[in-house]
Amino acid sequence: AAAGSGLGAFNIGGVRLRVFGGAQDGVGKCSLGGEIQVLKARSAHGRWVGGHVGKSCAYGAQRGLFLIQGDADARAGIRLSGADLVLGGEPAAPLNDRLGTLAARANCKGFAFEYMTGGRVVVLGDPGPWICSGMTGGVIYCRQNPAWNLDATAIRRRLSKTAKVSIQALDDTDVAQVAELLGRYRQALDESGQHDAAVRVDMLIASPADHFIALCPV
Repeated sequence: AAAGSGLGAFNIGGVRLRVFGGAQDGVGKCSLGGEIQVLKARSAHGRWVGGHVGKSCAYGAQRGLFLIQGDADARAGIRLSGADLVLGGEPAAPLNDRLGTLAARANCKGFAFEYMTGGRVVVLGDPGPWICSGMTGGVIYCRQNPAWNLDATAIRRRLSKTAKVSIQALDDTDVAQVAELLGRYRQALDESGQHDAAVRVDMLIASPADHFIALCPV
């Protein structure tokens, strides 16, 4: 199943929405609280598929928690101003940036985190090109995985030319924040019956500093 556009728009504290399959544009735009989960669904062949969201997920979200298991279309987290967002889509194969058209293969399809002013984001896969344009607040934790060719150099290639952010190693506060958000994500996976997927997150929770870097506005 795929939820329509504007799922959970202007969501408030105490409301939790959980979708198995996917959702269209504008998930949780201008959220004021609560929790939105978009997770994979089991197909007729027994495979876990989907978990994707459309454009502008968490647009302008002030508070709340977003747990997205699949890929996100363009402008995920644009104008994010205080909410927490986990983007769980992962590459199906090692990155090959020499092919160009990075957005076509990325887990976020471009322009993520434009004009972000606050909040916390954990990205488990390829954040896509042109990220962080106009970002002035908050923090983005980007996965590092040499087996995927996903490292600090790849992240620098994905920064918008107008992005004014620094790439930093995680400090103790960052480690605690990543572990907290991934713990919530792991719990959602486990509750949905995806026990193997949940266990794979444990390695990241155990040592966030070994698997993530932080993007912070200068």
